[in-house]
Amino acid sequence: MSFELRMDKKKRAFTLSGGQYEYSNTVNDEVIKIVTLNTLSLRRRLCITRENVDYKYELLKDNINEIIELLSLDLPAVAEIISAEYKSSDIQRCYDDLYNLFFLIMFDGSQLTELAIKQNCCEDRYDLPRLETIPNFNANVEIDYSNCKTNYCYIINSITEYINILFYAFVRNNPIVSVCNNCDRLFVPKTKKLTLYCDRAMNEHTTCKQIGARNKHNDKIETDLVLKAYQLEKHRIEMYCLRSKQDKYDFFDDYFDWLRIFEPKIADYKNGNYDGEKLIKEIKEQTPNFQPYSKGKNFADEEGY
Repeated sequence: MSFELRMDKKKRAFTLSGGQYEYSNTVNDEVIKIVTLNTLSLRRRLCITRENVDYKYELLKDNINEIIELLSLDLPAVAEIISAEYKSSDIQRCYDDLYNLFFLIMFDGSQLTELAIKQNCCEDRYDLPRLETIPNFNANVEIDYSNCKTNYCYIINSITEYINILFYAFVRNNPIVSVCNNCDRLFVPKTKKLTLYCDRAMNEHTTCKQIGARNKHNDKIETDLVLKAYQLEKHRIEMYCLRSKQDKYDFFDDYFDWLRIFEPKIADYKNGNYDGEKLIKEIKEQTPNFQPYSKGKNFADEEGY
């Protein structure tokens, strides 16, 4: 089953439709939702590796309904696409598309994070850095001309196509992006003014912006050795995992395993419940365990040979 994706450039919005299904959102909101998706619950239901072919496909079959249900909470269009894909194509294609979902979340998110850092450091708020290039991709487009207007309709058959087209539309508008100094997630500020906190609700009564106003986290982040150590190590591991498609032994596992260890600890630290010196020491101690195989990591040892 194919879907049709139509853009509304004036409103910077889109509509995805297929059969009885229809979903609309702004491009900015959808892209930010994609690159900030918490994938932990999904990762528990997938075997993200290039080996163990039979096992990873059987695991996907067992968990596909739960995966679709989880995706529908934050990305209903992605859930609908993967549901249709699972029903109409082979399990390998479905698995590959979910694998690409993880890759695009990391890759596109990494590009926007680097852009956010550059924009936040720029003093001239009316001449902010832009994302100059993005990888090429193919798109199936139907074009019609009516009422003195050219209309473009993208034909979507996979999550990969859906995300690539939306990310292109997002970048084309020269977006302003920032990373919240409280929740560490990307967001699109409402103005060109330097904005360090998003409006996401952290609980029933408090948003990140309110927390930032209370504890002046923006002053703390520049001088906090613990947060710097965390961000540098996270970025290092993320970068070599992003090159995993060129190295058959490097998977996403390292990145997700490292986050599983340190995300809860950094959250506790921010709340004053974890010792900073201890956390820096633990980050350094774990560094030898999170290295690319091309840098000397022993694949045989890990596999028990």
